[in-house]
Amino acid sequence: DPSTAKIPKLWGQFSQERCAKRLEDVGAFGPTVAVYSSYESDVNGGYQLLVGRQVRNSPSVSAPLQIVSTAQGSYLVFRCSGPLPQAIVDGWREVWAYFARDYAPARAYSFDFEIYPDAGPVEIWVAVRDR
Repeated sequence: DPSTAKIPKLWGQFSQERCAKRLEDVGAFGPTVAVYSSYESDVNGGYQLLVGRQVRNSPSVSAPLQIVSTAQGSYLVFRCSGPLPQAIVDGWREVWAYFARDYAPARAYSFDFEIYPDAGPVEIWVAVRDR
């Protein structure tokens, strides 16, 4: 439902508040990344979503910027082709369908990422539990 959708609003805030420029000012580099974390439970629970870029040495930042430290782990990568944002919507549908299968590994619900390179397809990285 577009009237209650929070993710497009977050991307709008990222653009309107010139967050990309602020990130450059603190030494951010690499592609834009959306980080899903702090999952309440599973695919049906709440989570935190932040949009940003990679930084070194955790610089001091002020609102609306935040620093997120992610843990290493095992991930499955899903590539999303086509125009945005529909490619991401379709990509997450593929993720949910894949993990609904009996043979799929269990999701870790720790950190998941959308990586937006300057060129090429967007990638969705989904954390899985080690077997």
